Amino acid sequence: MLKKQAIVILVFLLSIAVLTACTPKAETENETTTTTTATTQATEAAPATTQATEEATTTTQATEAAQTSTQATEAAPTTAQVSEAAPVPTKAPASAPASTQVPVSAPQTDAGLKEIKDMLMKAADEVVVMENEVKFKDDSGREAITIKKNPKKVAVLYGSHACLYTEAGGKVSVGIGGAGAVTLYKEQIGRNILEDEGVVTIATSSSGKNWNIENILAQQPDLIICSTAMNGYSTIAAPAEAANIPVIALTYSGAGDYFKWSRVFSNINSKPELWDCVAAVTADEIANIILKAPNENNPRVLSLLPQVKGIEANFSGSDMGVIIKQLKGINVADKLSSDSSVVRVAINLEEIYAAKPEMIFIQCIGSEEEARASLESITKGNPVWENIEAVKNGKVYYMPKELFHNRPNRQYNESYRMLAELLYPDIKF
Repeated sequence: MLKKQAIVILVFLLSIAVLTACTPKAETENETTTTTTATTQATEAAPATTQATEEATTTTQATEAAQTSTQATEAAPTTAQVSEAAPVPTKAPASAPASTQVPVSAPQTDAGLKEIKDMLMKAADEVVVMENEVKFKDDSGREAITIKKNPKKVAVLYGSHACLYTEAGGKVSVGIGGAGAVTLYKEQIGRNILEDEGVVTIATSSSGKNWNIENILAQQPDLIICSTAMNGYSTIAAPAEAANIPVIALTYSGAGDYFKWSRVFSNINSKPELWDCVAAVTADEIANIILKAPNENNPRVLSLLPQVKGIEANFSGSDMGVIIKQLKGINVADKLSSDSSVVRVAINLEEIYAAKPEMIFIQCIGSEEEARASLESITKGNPVWENIEAVKNGKVYYMPKELFHNRPNRQYNESYRMLAELLYPDIKF
């Protein structure tokens, strides 16, 4: 019975639901209530859905981040891979761990610098300094000579040598005058030493042919310093030996000779500190300049000495030639003669053209204007000269007399620096 009643009630309710669904919506209280209830239920259900969505999103983001991290980890090389990819120095100390290997150039630079300094100091290192004497070989061709320290009266019969002797702490008592010598004294010493108290000007030329030997000996010097050039030593040697006066003969060409004679003279004058603070410092600067000269792409150069009678080319044995060679310039003049005993040779314009110099350095005996006038008197309007590569490219340089003709002594470093900057303008010296 109860089952029948339940069935009837269920059927009745279903009928009402069907009628309600098929009837148009109306603004009734029952409908509003029903709608509000449904909306509330939906709203209450929304937070759970949103929360689920946010959790899903968070999970997705975490997954994507994990994938990105994994990809980054896979893309980044390991330390081992970096070590394998990095270039390994070709030469490294066998005992040094890989992480502390030093650049190959470091030991090479140190070794190279030492080699250069040894080369510059070779002649100076052969000088033997004793308590009261200095022993060395001069340029006369004799065996080693021994000179007592602290001579009282010294005759220096060559302008450049007088400057060097003064720089090394000596006092010139008998000297050579003349316009060239006086200019040199003023440039290198800062004064005309012939005007110092007690100094005797014995001649106005460094040429031995113009000397009055009797007048020189009459001054009774206890040491004579002269040049092997211009008949200096050959003129004074025998008379000085007969008078029992020691003679030092110098050829003096290049910085190596400067260091040697600076050491000889500073120690003869008992002032070795001048060697340490002047000549040795100049040597260090020159060595560092030479060290920077490149080993490849070196320019072909020619050093010329223009004179009234013609042009001469300087070999590598000349003072400028020595600097060019040490700075690794290619001196094309060296092919003109195999005679190593000469320092320069006459050259004509056709030979200069054939040598194909990229740079030409003009040695000035006097002023630059005089050198230009001498050169132009030979080359002006000559198509051979005008078609030489160095001339066409404007690379003809007039070198200062005080640095490239006279012996610059303590300023040798400036000679090297100037020439190096011309040879290699892209390198800072």
